[in-house]
Amino acid sequence: MAAPDLTRTDDHRQGSDIYRLLVESVKDYAIFVLSPEGNVLTWNTGARVLKGYSREEIVGQHFSKFYLPEAVESGWAMRELAMADKEGRFADEGWRVRKDGSVFWASVIITALRDSAGHLSGFAKITKDMSEQRDAAERINNLNRELRRKVAELDESRHIIELRTLELQKLSAEVMHVQDDERRRIARELHDDLGQQLSLLKMLLSRSASSKDIEEIASSALSTVRNLSYLLHPPLLDESGLRAALDWFIEGLAKRSCIEIALQVRPETFPRLAADIETAIFRVIQEALMNAVRHAKTESVRVEIEKQPESVLVRVRDYGKGLPAELASLGGGKRVGVGISGMRERIRQFGGELTVTRSEPGTLVLAKLPLFG
Repeated sequence: MAAPDLTRTDDHRQGSDIYRLLVESVKDYAIFVLSPEGNVLTWNTGARVLKGYSREEIVGQHFSKFYLPEAVESGWAMRELAMADKEGRFADEGWRVRKDGSVFWASVIITALRDSAGHLSGFAKITKDMSEQRDAAERINNLNRELRRKVAELDESRHIIELRTLELQKLSAEVMHVQDDERRRIARELHDDLGQQLSLLKMLLSRSASSKDIEEIASSALSTVRNLSYLLHPPLLDESGLRAALDWFIEGLAKRSCIEIALQVRPETFPRLAADIETAIFRVIQEALMNAVRHAKTESVRVEIEKQPESVLVRVRDYGKGLPAELASLGGGKRVGVGISGMRERIRQFGGELTVTRSEPGTLVLAKLPLFG
């Protein structure tokens, strides 16, 4: 009979001791063995730290002590062992109970242990405290829910703002139409009513030679009334169109200001446009020219109107001192006055755009209006 290999036996014993030392030394995991019935057979340092029981207190006790009462009553602990026996392994997460009664969220793995003949010898159970990870996940979920709520509120607010913006745009358009209608009415009354009265007064005063000074005053007043009525709403704009109204306005402004104002219209036979578009173009050019006369200190201004297939481009360029850099960056600043701001809003009503920028030298007002909304 051959003598036993003592060297191999010693190596096996040493390996078992090292393995047992490894398991005993682990502190982050509770690692222990259960009997087939679920009684605790071994207990490592990690199990003592996590669950609070000493080896003497827990060995021989049923592992259901680590479960909530309702889980014990439902038989869940033993079903875990049954599933591990059937499948070879069972993994789960859930609440577990420490010796002091406090609970923690645990990740659990139960592995069935079988001998060489396949008979069940017990179960290896590994438990890790996942409370911090679960709390972090819960915080993330709460933050995600809060984020979704805020995004929903933001979407709702944006929707409300869009509705309010549309309402304001409609109101602004209505105000501009009312403003134009009021200008027409005042211009008519100045021209037809007060203008006729001043004309009659001038005619009556002209019959008396001694009333020459009074006649001149009345004539001047009549001229002022006519100019005011035309500036409020030129009759030519309704009767003959944009080109005729601009020729009249530019000619009069050039004479009064002694500034050379050039008008270029393309195509040369410029067609009639929709009344509201012609009014918008006239107001843009009127405001831009008045700003140039008042503020630019320029000797000349160039006005260009170009009808394209689907839009109209308007350019008003003076050659004066130009906008200060800090005001140009704001799209025109205070120097262009509230009139250009109003015209910018008017152009927006048509889906167009108006910009005021520095040129070298001078200032450029550029407007683009689509012809089809």
